[in-house]
Amino acid sequence: MHAPASSMDGVFPLPRARDGAQVTDEPSRGDPLSSNELAGSPADEAAPAAPLPPSFTAELLAEDAVFRPARELRRFGIGLGLSALYGLSLGARQGGKAFFLHAAGVPAALLAVAALGVPALYIALALFDAPIEPPRAITAASRATAQAGLVLAGLAPAAALFVVSSDLPRTAAVAGMAGLILGGAIGLRLLLGELRRALREAKVALQLTAALGFVGFGVFAVALAARIWTAALPVLGGGR
Repeated sequence: MHAPASSMDGVFPLPRARDGAQVTDEPSRGDPLSSNELAGSPADEAAPAAPLPPSFTAELLAEDAVFRPARELRRFGIGLGLSALYGLSLGARQGGKAFFLHAAGVPAALLAVAALGVPALYIALALFDAPIEPPRAITAASRATAQAGLVLAGLAPAAALFVVSSDLPRTAAVAGMAGLILGGAIGLRLLLGELRRALREAKVALQLTAALGFVGFGVFAVALAARIWTAALPVLGGGR
């Protein structure tokens, strides 16, 4: 005698196997409450984070694989503009016309070194068959100017504080000149480092000759920049 079927079985029948497939009590992969989905997908956890966009400084000083004159001209102009901010900070001591004299005088020295000194250095190295192409020299000059401008712009607030709060004009002049020396030295270091890197595969004799040329260029750049700054900047006794 068979046991009567439960009333619940009649209302809610048990699932039947279809086409010979086995019925199991395990949750299917498409079940929204499956253990794999509750635990989270390992692929989602291992997904790499999106890269951060480049900063203004990194983009300004980045080395490009392809030489683009417009890019170098823009970088050179930005460097001169940033250095003019340092000039404005020096002009805060006297105000008025001094703002314009300092804002024009500080980048004038960087422009003179790049326009007069770099071509002369390139010609001197070319006489000894140095493997330096004009695009390499132009890029080195623009990057050096941009880096010098960044340093000077960063020092501008401190320079304004020193020149305004100094009791003696000589103290203000020393503070202003210290920033100019630091910014110019960092830019000069980058310029000569870029050109020296282009000569790594050259002969030893050529590297020694180029080193003498670099020393001469450094002396010329320092003397030219100092002459322009002392003649044009009122805080250093010029502009009169």
